Amino acid sequence: MKKEYKIEKEDLKSQVKFLASLKGTTLKDLKEEINKRYKKTDSVRNLSNKLRTKTFRVSELIEIAEILEYELILREK
Repeated sequence: MKKEYKIEKEDLKSQVKFLASLKGTTLKDLKEEINKRYKKTDSVRNLSNKLRTKTFRVSELIEIAEILEYELILREK
């Protein structure tokens, strides 16, 4: 059975850190892999700030999900 996690906008940074920890990784490792896989040069601090202030693109959230081996699904309430 696949695990599901509901992402809440109130504490997105902690939730991403939690999902990363389930995969045995850190935000630093996550960002390094994003930079490598998607040919980016952003810093870990930039990612952390975007998560804290909720100012990232949907495409960036999809990249995070891909690295952590999750998929984003929109489901009607």
